[in-house]
Amino acid sequence: MASEKNVRKIIKELGYEPKEHACIVVSYAPDDSLGSKLSQFFTLDYYIMQLCEEEIVFIPLQVIFFAGIFPKKEIALRIPYDTLRPVKIAEVNKLNYEVTVTTDTDIIRLSVQKKEWSEFRSSGTVATGNSFLNVGAFAASKSWQSINWHRQNLDNTFSLLQNLSQYQTSLQSQPSQSIAR
Repeated sequence: MASEKNVRKIIKELGYEPKEHACIVVSYAPDDSLGSKLSQFFTLDYYIMQLCEEEIVFIPLQVIFFAGIFPKKEIALRIPYDTLRPVKIAEVNKLNYEVTVTTDTDIIRLSVQKKEWSEFRSSGTVATGNSFLNVGAFAASKSWQSINWHRQNLDNTFSLLQNLSQYQTSLQSQPSQSIAR
């Protein structure tokens, strides 16, 4: 799977400036229909959401596995901060949060697994880099929690997401820099 250090390295190679400890595992949130919920349950479509200096970047998890083969900027979904409206974060059940990202043109609903259950679920598997080994009491040990970057980064990432409107305001108030030629 992917260590946070490797994820940041790949993001940098793609030309972005990742913030430290601002990276979590997400998936698209299903709508309320049973079919959508079943489809979500049986698919393994997870993404790395990395907050960067000027944008949020999403990379499909499968790309992280093969990053050495084809690290191309076209694989990433980029949402510039200046197109965002306030981000909403809500607890939808005992296992997940829903993050709603609204832009000038779209609404993106994401499902984020809670950190307390992370070692037992896909986000912990991805974030510890240990395939199907991190199941049960073995995964919940302190040693596994210490390498689970999804768990470690969740609070900080949510805090940064909720404060993006303040960040945007400070970016817009900065004088533009011109480069003399």
